[in-house]
Amino acid sequence: MFRTLARYQVAIDVGFAVVFTAVLFPSAAADNGVLAVVVLLGYGVALALRRLSPPLALAISWVFAIGQMAGGLGTQGANTAILFVLFATAAYGSDRVRKIGLVSTVVGGIVAATFLTLVGDPNVSPDGSRSVGDYAQQLIILLVASWAVLGLSWALGRIALANRMSIEEKHQRALAEIEQERALQDIAVEHERNRIARDMHDIVAHSLAVVIAQADGARYARKADPEAVDEALGTIAGTARDALRDVRGVLAQLRHNTDDVPATESQDLSTLVDRMRAAGLRIDFDSAGDATDLGAGGHLTLYRIAQEALTNALRHGDSSRPVSVTVESVPTGTTLTVRNSVRAASESTGGHGLIGMRERAFLSGGTLTTSHDHGVWTLVAHIPGALTGMEPAE
Repeated sequence: MFRTLARYQVAIDVGFAVVFTAVLFPSAAADNGVLAVVVLLGYGVALALRRLSPPLALAISWVFAIGQMAGGLGTQGANTAILFVLFATAAYGSDRVRKIGLVSTVVGGIVAATFLTLVGDPNVSPDGSRSVGDYAQQLIILLVASWAVLGLSWALGRIALANRMSIEEKHQRALAEIEQERALQDIAVEHERNRIARDMHDIVAHSLAVVIAQADGARYARKADPEAVDEALGTIAGTARDALRDVRGVLAQLRHNTDDVPATESQDLSTLVDRMRAAGLRIDFDSAGDATDLGAGGHLTLYRIAQEALTNALRHGDSSRPVSVTVESVPTGTTLTVRNSVRAASESTGGHGLIGMRERAFLSGGTLTTSHDHGVWTLVAHIPGALTGMEPAE
C-alpha cells in the first residue's frame, strides 16, 4: 500500500502540504469556520500522502469531499488538492489504483456537478427563479467543467507515468547492452586464452617429444656412433631454441594485441618435416600445388595441425613404418592428409591435441576428420583459401 520513497521525496511532499495548508488556512478559518479548517487539514494530509500511498490519499480525499458536501460547504481553495491526488493515482499508483482514479474522475465530476447544481454554492448568489432548463444547462456546464479539470489532472499523471516508464526502459536497455558487451568481452578473453593454451600445448608437446626422442637415441648410440650423439644434441639444442622463441612469442600475445605480434614460426612444413625426421620419424612427404592463397592465418593453422599430427605419430605411432604426409593445394584451399600406423598397445586418439586441431580448422572455416582403421590412423584437414574461407564451416 505504501511505496518506497527517498527521505528527501517524503520531506518535499510533507513540506508542500504544510505550505499549502498554511496559505489557505486564514481564508478557510475566516469565511467558513471550523468545518472548513477540518476539510483543509484533511486535504493537506491527502496531499502529503499522494506519492507515498496514492490509494490512501484518494480515500482520504473522498472522505473529506463527502464531509464538505454534507456540511453544505461550496467550492474551497482546498479542493485543488484533489487535482494533485488524481495526478498521483495515475502517475504512481498500480494498475488497479489508476483505474480507481479514473472512475473517481468520472464519478467525482458527476457528484460535484450535481451537488453544485441542486444544492448551490454559497459563494455564488443563486437565482431562486431558475427553471428546470436552467438547472439542466447549469448541470451540463458544471459536469463538462468538472470532467475537464479532473480528467486533465488524471491524464497528466498518466503521461508522466508513460514518460517515466520510457526512461526506465531506456535505462534497462542501456544496462542490458553494457552486460552484453561485457559478456562478449568475456567470451573474447576466454577464446583468446584457449587459443594461447592451444599454442602452448602445440609448442611444448612437439618440442618435448622431439627432445625426448633425440635424447633416448643419443643415449643408446653414444658408444656405437659418437657422431650420432653430436647430431642428436644439435637437434635438441635447435628444437629447444625454437621452442623458447615460440613460447616467448605466445607470451608476448598476453601483453600486446595479437595482430601486432609476429608469427612465432616460419610455418614451413618442409622445415617441420626435416625436424621430425631428425627426431627419428620416417616421413614420406609429398606437396602439390601452391598454398599461397591460404593467407597467414591459414598457413599457421595448417602448420599447427601438421605439427600436432606428427607429434602424435612420434609418440604413439609405429616407428618401423613411415608416416605419409600429403599436401594438396588448389585455388579453393589446401588439404592436409597424415597417415601413420599405430602401435598395438597404443589407443590414444590425440586427446586435447585432437580437440585443438578440430577447433583450429573450424575457426579457419575448414574441416578436420580422423579415422582409425586396421591400425592406421588417418587425419584429413581441409583449410579453405583466404577468399573462400571467410566464414566458419557449419
